Amino acid sequence: MSQLLTVFNSRLGHKQVDKTTVEAEAREAAQNVTTMADACRYPFSSEAGMHFKAVYLLAKPAHTEHPRD
Repeated sequence: MSQLLTVFNSRLGHKQVDKTTVEAEAREAAQNVTTMADACRYPFSSEAGMHFKAVYLLAKPAHTEHPRD
């Protein structure tokens, strides 16, 4: 069963994205050493953005430095 996370877009209103999609994007960005700001396509204040940030930080290799995160 998939879970949906809410994203608010001022142009489109509320929309929902699949939680597993957000998690996969966050893990991939962390493993590729992409900064969180560059990788996250959701507003950080949205449910999807907060979940992305949490998964990204957990998946980020311990030795990697991200100056803007």
